[in-house]
Amino acid sequence: MSDSNENGTPQMREIFGLTLAEMGEEHEDILVVDADLHTSTRIAHFKEKFPQRFIQVGIAEQNLFGIAAGLALAGFTPFPCTFASFVSRKAVDQFALSICFPALNVKVPGSYVGLPTSKAGASHNSFEDIAYMRTIPNLRVAAPGDPADMRAVMKTAYETEGPVYFRVVRYSLPDIFKSDHTFEWGKGELLKKGTDVTLFGTGMMTDRCIKAAKLLEAEGIDAEVVHLASIKPIDQDLIIDSVTRTGCAVTAENASIIAGFGAAVAEILVEHYPVPMKRIGVQDQWIDSGEIEELFAHYRMQPEDIAAAAKQAIAMKKGRK
Repeated sequence: MSDSNENGTPQMREIFGLTLAEMGEEHEDILVVDADLHTSTRIAHFKEKFPQRFIQVGIAEQNLFGIAAGLALAGFTPFPCTFASFVSRKAVDQFALSICFPALNVKVPGSYVGLPTSKAGASHNSFEDIAYMRTIPNLRVAAPGDPADMRAVMKTAYETEGPVYFRVVRYSLPDIFKSDHTFEWGKGELLKKGTDVTLFGTGMMTDRCIKAAKLLEAEGIDAEVVHLASIKPIDQDLIIDSVTRTGCAVTAENASIIAGFGAAVAEILVEHYPVPMKRIGVQDQWIDSGEIEELFAHYRMQPEDIAAAAKQAIAMKKGRK
């Protein structure tokens, strides 16, 4: 089974499935619980290697998390796998109260997030999961930005005691980090230093921030690029340090801007170092079905849109002087 773009680059869901199977070889306590989506989420890789550690519960997401809670109490490290929309909408009560309230050692990959899920329809498209998840106590939240980041997030998630939620996008992403990349909760990555504006990205949108910085460079604008895979906890020190140099910011997320990643950055800035800021992401609307890049253009989430927002933030900064 393979899943890649025309250049042969595997999608992030493929990286997730292969990494989970590799982790299963190292850690016998890992059990995978499926809600009849193992081919879509790519946990079929784990099922093929470890059928005795693969539990199929069918299309019953509330039961999925109840079973995962019981397995955690029995000493296992369960990975209950389903679409992010079913975690954040259909089964959020069981997930929050059965797993997060008692802080059980459960790792939850939310698959099919944001615009690249468009052809699955509005009911399967999760754009509000960051907003939901970052409000749940005891829960850590991450959005990997490239294949190495996905592997690092998963390794750290396993090593972290307690519940973890991380996003898995159905999309191929270019390499940002080297194969030995590591991930630490509450720590971001300064990818490019700049003086005029900071572009804060998470998940797949960090690559678009890098592309936006190149567009701005062609216009003589020096943009700083920061990747924040750890959304909760978030790297407050890096956020503040960056904007003290640039004086304004743009956030970019493959999710709703309402209470999401951009809001998390804004909360830090408004309390500690207020600067002009713009947010790129899904506005207060449902996502339509369509071709992926057409949707990114329609919802103004392309590198060109990030660059335009950066120029607006810079103009706001200059207007303050």
